[in-house]
Amino acid sequence: MEKSFEKSQTNFIGRTLLTMSTGLLVTFIVSMLISNTKMVLNPYIMIVSFIAEIGIVFYLSSRIAKMSPGVARMWFYTYAALNGVTFSLIFLSYAAGTIGLVFLLSSAMFFCSAMVGMTTKVDMSAFGRFFMMAVIGLMLLMLAQVLFGLSGMDMLISLVGIGVFSGLTAYDMQKIKNIHRDCYNLSPEETGRYTIISALRLYLDFINIFLFTLRMFRGR
Repeated sequence: MEKSFEKSQTNFIGRTLLTMSTGLLVTFIVSMLISNTKMVLNPYIMIVSFIAEIGIVFYLSSRIAKMSPGVARMWFYTYAALNGVTFSLIFLSYAAGTIGLVFLLSSAMFFCSAMVGMTTKVDMSAFGRFFMMAVIGLMLLMLAQVLFGLSGMDMLISLVGIGVFSGLTAYDMQKIKNIHRDCYNLSPEETGRYTIISALRLYLDFINIFLFTLRMFRGR
């Protein structure tokens, strides 16, 4: 019974990571394509894409239990594609070598954080509220930088952002193990829904680690 549970957990996490990785690939491809068109210079397209992204995240989070896995996956990849539209600005602002280096660094940090979440025996559920408060504090810090022109805070904000979302990665990975435990006896279709929402969590963690790491190279 224990081996069956461990195998099921491995499959659940594997499908989650595969879905997340496919979403990142969709974002990258769309970013590359859009960066070579005039769409990247249209502020209205960027604003609409950004608002739509936020709407999809809230919609998926609130309606996932009532969706089929196929529909949930469709919305996830739609979100990843829209994120690619807004990310196309990055390909205009940074050299390809810089983006590649930041991607490798982000992948390493994400992997290490995810392994902590998978292997630690410490219950990280108590850290969830702390990390969410840290995200709010980080947003306020970034707002203060914009309002008061505190350009010297770039490195501090970058390091705090990387730390917060690396912690969230570990927290979310442990939470994904708990999600699997809760839906272990459900049907494959019902379980499939939760791989999508789990992939979305990890996708957002990775994207934020990437963005805050990229921010450290802004001066270059």
